[in-house]
Amino acid sequence: MERIFRYLSAARLPLALTALFIVQNLAFNAWVHLSPNPELPSLLFESFTLGILLYGPAVLLGPRSRYLFLFCVSLAVSLVFVSQYLYYSFFGGFLQASALHYAGQLNSEWSTVATLLSARVILFTLNVAAVPLAAFLPRKGRFPRVRLDKREKIVASVVGGSMVLLGYGALLASSGNGWQKLTHPAQTVRELNSFTFSPDQTVQEIGILNYSIGDMIGALSRATAVTPSDIQFVRSTLASKPAVTTGRYFGIARGDNLIFVQVESLDASVIGQTVGGQEITPNLNRLAREGLYFDDYYTQVGPGNTADAEFVTLDSLYPLANTVAFIDFAHDTYAALPDLLVKNGYHTYALHGDVPNFWNRANMYPSLGYEDQISKSSFTATEAGFETLPDDDFLSQSAQKLAAAQDPFMATVITLSSHTPFIIPEQYQALQFTDDSGFTSKQEDYLQSIHYADGALGAFIAELKTNGVYDSSLIAIYGDHGSSTYVGDILGGSRTPATLDNSRVPLILLSRALNAKKHGTVSTPGSHLDLYPTVANLLGIKPPSTVFGQDLLSTKTPVVAHRDPYSGQVTAILTPKLAYEGAPSGRFEDGSCASLPASTTLPVSDCQSLFDRQSAAIRASDLIIRGNLLPQLTP
Repeated sequence: MERIFRYLSAARLPLALTALFIVQNLAFNAWVHLSPNPELPSLLFESFTLGILLYGPAVLLGPRSRYLFLFCVSLAVSLVFVSQYLYYSFFGGFLQASALHYAGQLNSEWSTVATLLSARVILFTLNVAAVPLAAFLPRKGRFPRVRLDKREKIVASVVGGSMVLLGYGALLASSGNGWQKLTHPAQTVRELNSFTFSPDQTVQEIGILNYSIGDMIGALSRATAVTPSDIQFVRSTLASKPAVTTGRYFGIARGDNLIFVQVESLDASVIGQTVGGQEITPNLNRLAREGLYFDDYYTQVGPGNTADAEFVTLDSLYPLANTVAFIDFAHDTYAALPDLLVKNGYHTYALHGDVPNFWNRANMYPSLGYEDQISKSSFTATEAGFETLPDDDFLSQSAQKLAAAQDPFMATVITLSSHTPFIIPEQYQALQFTDDSGFTSKQEDYLQSIHYADGALGAFIAELKTNGVYDSSLIAIYGDHGSSTYVGDILGGSRTPATLDNSRVPLILLSRALNAKKHGTVSTPGSHLDLYPTVANLLGIKPPSTVFGQDLLSTKTPVVAHRDPYSGQVTAILTPKLAYEGAPSGRFEDGSCASLPASTTLPVSDCQSLFDRQSAAIRASDLIIRGNLLPQLTP
């Protein structure tokens, strides 16, 4: 019994600080509106685990060293809590390690920081105050200050270490590929936040300190270093790529607003198609006839899906393999389209129905040049039964907000209702299917959701015409990525190479001035990379030389190159005359080459130079992002 009291005496303050740490985590989540929390048991367990890891080692030290150690740890913990709370209060997102490069900019923001301070911050500093208070309190009774002997330290280490291993082991084992994560801890830590589309959800599950530590370790272990030879390679690649040309449509929409409508999971295979005599997308079909419809247009996404679609479209850089730029490189310097338009007198808005921190947009959007982010709290859902903000509500209210925006403006509008699992309330499922339609239940759900989204889009465009925004705007409607339902296998319309089938999405350009001169179908191969230079030229604004896309209305060398989102291997390349399809081995010589449009098989060597050029472009784009090279490459 005496030995137990010795352990309790040594561990009393660390355990008290751990209990306070749990309370601080609960309060933090509540105050940044992450409660009610469906992950509450996990949060409590992982907060306790980290508390033991942070404060527990103090029992191995002597009384004086113990207080110094606990004070330093408490100070670090409080700094994280306070900085994350203030940052979230201002930006709506969590502070990332990559943002610390810009800490010097705080000198001009102290007045703003002061307005965010409140009595709540006191809770996050109680641990710092508790340590000196405990150190100077007189010790009487049965809990004197003790120094554990060697044997007791071993026992304490085994018990504490086992608790920590149990806590983090349970967390990893409960997630996908848990055993692989347990056997490869370094890789697991590096990727902790790379594929987290919702940092809010992560903090709900493990707490802000666990999140911050994982983010810091991931940032330190991330490959970002570039050599002088890498920079020279990027310069030579940029110099040798086709220049962004300015064709006869340059400036035809000069001074117009720019509206991007990014439609969730919009497959090109549904455009112009019917089910049992019912048009799947009657409004998009009509708009495709009125405007310019690009029917050989492809998404460019990596692990980030929707976030990658935004990134590639707005930056004309390739998506990264095995990581997500919106998460890992949110604080880089970009020559993005919103930033370019701000420099040309535009106001920039991002409208979406998620919380600001979804896909880390709260941190990424300012880097891209968005001045205002209009998110979930600014919209009201009137239609019941949807898992997300219904497209009817979102698009109708977005049209009203755009009518009140200051001209000229750029706005991206991102829909949600056709997101997987594609289930919408029964009363909005307007398509009728027969028993012999050949569609799976998931494909039917997808078609119902995209038919609903199409109706909301039609009403959105009609409202823009009514409120006068349409006539003074250049509008681009496109799919962020395919549906992965392979509905096109039944509807028809497959293309070459086959690996691109699920990546083909529609692009429709609507402009009063442009469509008066050119409308209908354009079959030039293109991708999200090309939208930036295309619309910039239409607006009469020359895009920077660092974009990797081309103006689809003037280019003589269109090309689409795709790679595997995780291995980074090139899987397909498409031009008007050649199609290369990669092999599972990743070796160029194992792939296939074909001439178009007849799809005649050619020796694979006929695609060698095409493969080399596109591989070089992808590598150069990767280096630009990972090394944050744009400040060195642009005036």
